[in-house]
Amino acid sequence: MNEILDDIVNGRGDMGQIDMLIELADTITNTALCGLGKTAASPVVSTIKEFKNEYIAHVVDKYCPTGSCRGLKRIEIIEEMCKGCSKCQTVCPVNAITGQRKEPYRIDWAKCIKCGKCLDACHFSAIVEK
Repeated sequence: MNEILDDIVNGRGDMGQIDMLIELADTITNTALCGLGKTAASPVVSTIKEFKNEYIAHVVDKYCPTGSCRGLKRIEIIEEMCKGCSKCQTVCPVNAITGQRKEPYRIDWAKCIKCGKCLDACHFSAIVEK
């Protein structure tokens, strides 16, 4: 169950895994031999029932509504605010930021490791974390 939840909070989950969590919880509850085992899966089932929309946002939209899942955070450059100073590009350890000086820069989300160094380097508040 932990591995499935880890996939979900890191943007690797799918709808089938939500169903699998419910099935696993049911199996654990019905086959456990002690009281602790019978209730061990209850928190997962409870969060799926109460926060189904958030689970769906994680696996379908690859978005965390609360912004607490680091694997689903996205750092963006607001083009209208970017002055093209290149400070963000200079500090990016994985070369995920591209562009030309005096023009808005862009972030390649496939390369971005979400370290936040660009956020700290931007003096124009043009970089935001969503």
